[in-house]
Amino acid sequence: MPTATSGNAVVALNGNITRTGLTAAPSGTLHYAGQVNFTGSGLSAVADVVNMTFLNSSVTLSDVTGGTVTVNNFTITPNLQISIANPTAVAAVGGTMTFTSASTPGNYTGSVQIRGNSLLGGTATVTLPITLTLWRTLGVTQTRALHFGALEVTGGNSVVVMSPGGARHIASGTSGVRLVASVPGTSAMFTVTGNPNTPVTITLPASATLSGPGAAMTVNNFARTPAAPTPNLDASGNLTFNVGASLAVNASQATGTYNGTYTVTVNY
Repeated sequence: MPTATSGNAVVALNGNITRTGLTAAPSGTLHYAGQVNFTGSGLSAVADVVNMTFLNSSVTLSDVTGGTVTVNNFTITPNLQISIANPTAVAAVGGTMTFTSASTPGNYTGSVQIRGNSLLGGTATVTLPITLTLWRTLGVTQTRALHFGALEVTGGNSVVVMSPGGARHIASGTSGVRLVASVPGTSAMFTVTGNPNTPVTITLPASATLSGPGAAMTVNNFARTPAAPTPNLDASGNLTFNVGASLAVNASQATGTYNGTYTVTVNY
């Protein structure tokens, strides 16, 4: 999953991977080196060395949307030996995948050709498939702020609720506060962008605080729509959700503007 506009991933012969500008996607953490088997024929009791040669110095992987990534710097297990007693040599294959800003998210496929040659065991060529799944980086943006609107305090100790759908009402202490209709407020709206058709988890805070000219007010009971535990991003990799909450208004709350912040976390 890219964390930058360009970078690479290097798979070593032992299967270890080193990433630059990338992080592992939750369902894409499996990675491994390739494997090639060379089986000789007409062997003698004398050990024979197999020379493995890449017929492609660089290959281009592509996906259905036209995105491309490059794989090169291929490596292979050196000094393979075969004999009558051990006619098959097993080689691990590694390489470097490089992506750019033109590498769109998707499933990439391609292949590299490898030729094995030994003096006694003959010559053979194999096509080794290469696969990669590139996820889109997850992002979240607030497109509308949570705003409880204007309130007239007539006594206080009231709870005002802004629903995720944008409906405002007094949940308790109806005699302590009046809703000013001309400033109705709004629920918050967030836009998520990421990997198409992928579920995400959305975490809302337990509480937040509004500060202003008077005593601080507590915001809690955060709620959102859609309310599904793990909503899916759509086919374009987008999701919009709304957030509402409850505001506890203190008795004789001082007039003025109150502000605060809260944190919304979105994860794959």
